Amino acid sequence: MSATRKTVDIVFGILIVALTSGCISYDGDAEDVTFTSADGTVLAGTFVLPDKVETPVPAVVLLHGAEPATRSMAYKMHANVFLERGMAVLLFDKRGAGESGGDHSSKTFEQLISDALAAVQFVRERNEVSPSRIGVVGVSQSGWITPEVAERSGDLAFVINKVSPCSAWFETVAWEMYNDLMTDGVAKESAREQAEIQRQIRAYYIFDNAEVREELEDVLARWATREDSQLPERLEPVSQSYIDMIGYDPVPFIKRATTPMLYLYGTDDVNIPTSECVDTLSSLQADGVPVSYHVFSDEGHELGGVGLKGYSFADGYAEIIGDFAVEQTRLVNSSD
Repeated sequence: MSATRKTVDIVFGILIVALTSGCISYDGDAEDVTFTSADGTVLAGTFVLPDKVETPVPAVVLLHGAEPATRSMAYKMHANVFLERGMAVLLFDKRGAGESGGDHSSKTFEQLISDALAAVQFVRERNEVSPSRIGVVGVSQSGWITPEVAERSGDLAFVINKVSPCSAWFETVAWEMYNDLMTDGVAKESAREQAEIQRQIRAYYIFDNAEVREELEDVLARWATREDSQLPERLEPVSQSYIDMIGYDPVPFIKRATTPMLYLYGTDDVNIPTSECVDTLSSLQADGVPVSYHVFSDEGHELGGVGLKGYSFADGYAEIIGDFAVEQTRLVNSSD
């Protein structure tokens, strides 16, 4: 697909979502709420209780992808998966988006983790919720942080991660960059080499090795003469916050996990290296870590798609995440 066609498809998808997002209603009693993150940022959300159930009930906190996400259609649809199964749901506008405070452009992973922890705490303090039966759902970017959120929260019932990485930021983005280069018409071998060089550049920023810097500068000088190069001509200074972001690695938290985690992927994902993630999770499973995964054939990063009737999940997706949440909250001893 050409870059122009890809852009047109993305714009069309955004328009469809914008036009139809208001058509999705919650399968429950919705209440607009606010809560405060650790740095004082006020986040706006919607807390929804399922209809006709006895409280206290299990609950789910929905987190966001990389975009400045609000309580849009796809998130509402996720909410209804759990509401239909008797679980309360908290959705909220991401930091710096919608009605939430903060600056999305300067956000850090630590801030996003703090926001998620504040959301969990808000739900935990609701009288209608069973505090030991709360789970979180990560989507793409937020799936990087959910293992740390689970560890720091201490007693989550489950984690569900939709198309979320199982490697450090700089490792994962190399795959995305390779696919972007291919989309731009760069030859396969050149795209692979450039993605690897970008991975090495980011690794240099993290580990700051002077010898590696000299080697990279030589490499960049050679590539600067090539017409197909999308590499920088030189190594530029970067901020500490950028280094912290690109070096973030969820794997240590996954290895220590005691919370059951379910990961979901598509075979055709150009943003997340599905096969590498599956290899990592399989190895962790063998070591006794409570992780599981499901891979959808012929599905990309959305695990679904946008059409004239709006967004729809991949076949079986809603049942898999809903049943997992029900099973894990059922296993928790609920005396609260």
